[in-house]
Amino acid sequence: MTEHPFAARVAARLLALAGAASLLAACGTRQPAAPEPPPPEATARNSVVMAPVAYGTTAKGVALSKADDSCDVPASLRQAVQDQLLAPYEFLLVPPLPAHAQGVPVLKLEITDLLANAGGLYGGPKIVQLRGTLERDGAAPAKFTAQRQMFIYFGMPRSTCSMVGVVTYKLGEDIAQWLQKPVDGAVLGER
Repeated sequence: MTEHPFAARVAARLLALAGAASLLAACGTRQPAAPEPPPPEATARNSVVMAPVAYGTTAKGVALSKADDSCDVPASLRQAVQDQLLAPYEFLLVPPLPAHAQGVPVLKLEITDLLANAGGLYGGPKIVQLRGTLERDGAAPAKFTAQRQMFIYFGMPRSTCSMVGVVTYKLGEDIAQWLQKPVDGAVLGER
């Protein structure tokens, strides 16, 4: 076994001690993390209530019902609006309201036409039409109509409900943008 020169052994030991000391110093000098701010709370200023989405009547007088909707458009629509809310709205509430959220604007949606034939991509177009009303304290109700449709879908999977999901997601985006500046009589989506 060959002996290292004395200086090399001392340098190696000093290097090891310096590494250990810096590791201990890094671990020991951390201050406790600052507490996280409390999560925001739903108030009348940052929330909107979305009443349960209703099935309405088409322009030809045909009453729609859950039986006409195999893809659960109301749930998909609620999620789409909630996912895309923009400031000042942070919360999409459902009735009944908490006590500290009284006076929150109420969004009412009604499905006025729904075309979602089975067969996915090969079942023809997927169309969702809506009528909506925003009721606010001290202001006249603001109403809108909206329609989105899809003929061709390039994503996977190509099922009927995945195509309807894309349509409702775009409608949710339209509604979230309209909520920023609700104009009575607005026509959202594509016509």
